[in-house]
Amino acid sequence: MIDFLRNLRLPNGPRAGILRTMSNKGFLGMILALFVLSLSSCTMETQIPLSAETYDFPDISLMQATYVLGRSGESPLTITADEIAIFEKTNQAKLKSLQFSQLDQEGEASLSGRADSATVNTKTYDAQLFGNILVTQKEEDFTIEAEQLLWLHDEQILQSTEESTIRILFDGGQTLEGRGFKGNLKTGTYEFTKQSQGVLLK
Repeated sequence: MIDFLRNLRLPNGPRAGILRTMSNKGFLGMILALFVLSLSSCTMETQIPLSAETYDFPDISLMQATYVLGRSGESPLTITADEIAIFEKTNQAKLKSLQFSQLDQEGEASLSGRADSATVNTKTYDAQLFGNILVTQKEEDFTIEAEQLLWLHDEQILQSTEESTIRILFDGGQTLEGRGFKGNLKTGTYEFTKQSQGVLLK
């Protein structure tokens, strides 16, 4: 059989040309197929980000922790939370299931409250509160119930969005409800930008 193959010669006629052409086409087709496969694998790799830089990891992560906010000469605000994540680059602290309190000179809570979550600016101490919010101020004898609030620390202002409904309980039984709330804890003035409803008991 081997001797037969050695002695086998293709004719020089048209059929030989056809065979050579088919052989060349098959070789080129195989190269093109490999090239397409290589391009496909490159495309798949670029669609899967593997860099850890795409994830926002906190610099410090604490569970069942206490966080104290305050400057020199100010009464500190003490926050306890199930989870506290601190991001140093953005000056943010994100808290889950939190309670907070601020003590007066007699050591009693002048301001206290709770929320499902919050984002606090660690430089300005401004904060956004979310979910089942309850804020109580002892001196003014009032409690605020809300689902979303913004706290401006330097101005001592609590405010809501224009569409967020706020409920205030004060003077041991009076209630007031409205939207677009703004309360200044320094001056003791509170207002709604939209029509409010309530019951005053005297």
